Amino acid sequence: MRTIPIKVALIVLALAATTLAGCQSEDKTVLTPPSVAPTASPASNGIKALSATEILQRAKAALMEAKSFRAKGTLHQDGEKTLIDLKVSGLSFIASVSFGKAKVELLSTGGKRYLRPSKQFWIMSTNTQQGTVLAQAMGDRWVTGADKDPAFVDLFAIGSLDGLFRPKRFDIGAVKEVAGVEAVGLMDFDDIEKKLFVAAVGKPYPLQLTGKNGAELAFTDFGATITDLAAPPESKVVNIGELAG
Repeated sequence: MRTIPIKVALIVLALAATTLAGCQSEDKTVLTPPSVAPTASPASNGIKALSATEILQRAKAALMEAKSFRAKGTLHQDGEKTLIDLKVSGLSFIASVSFGKAKVELLSTGGKRYLRPSKQFWIMSTNTQQGTVLAQAMGDRWVTGADKDPAFVDLFAIGSLDGLFRPKRFDIGAVKEVAGVEAVGLMDFDDIEKKLFVAAVGKPYPLQLTGKNGAELAFTDFGATITDLAAPPESKVVNIGELAG
């Protein structure tokens, strides 16, 4: 294992952070979702009378109160379509990012972060020869131990609403129905096609994130029970920090 080019792995993390946008992988969690839209006719939650900043704060608070949620769909990053399937429970989450044939799984649990790229991801991030060698050496194991690397940290920002929608300049946009629920849109002035729609009735949950080229990420399963967030066994983990040392 000491012959593995550790710098290559860190470069991969850096490249992943610049292309991160979505994921699609085999479901590894069991969800017991409540209905997103209440069955009774809910009253307005008052966010239409608030500023854009206050609406975003209410959305974040609602997610914290729910403790868990799911975000799934497509986004576009640097002109490339990506798929996201993210499941969050408190400070832990499991996700998968897919763009083309390249995929990478993310797991954050117990204060530790793990990453598991596919062979095509390694190849895309380096070249065919290096990627193939690295993929064979890694097998189905997870990468960890790069928490001090900024690229690694940025990659795992996907596990929060701030990581998915963090505009510097934004305001209230259109109001529309999302999954049968009236929602207020927050428009990002630096990416005019990017909008976050927040429920205007019931709990002010974020319901949908839209972007250019028909990109759409749906938020569901608020308060759902998410299982299988345990850390992988040591035999399935490669610690980059220890190898580099």
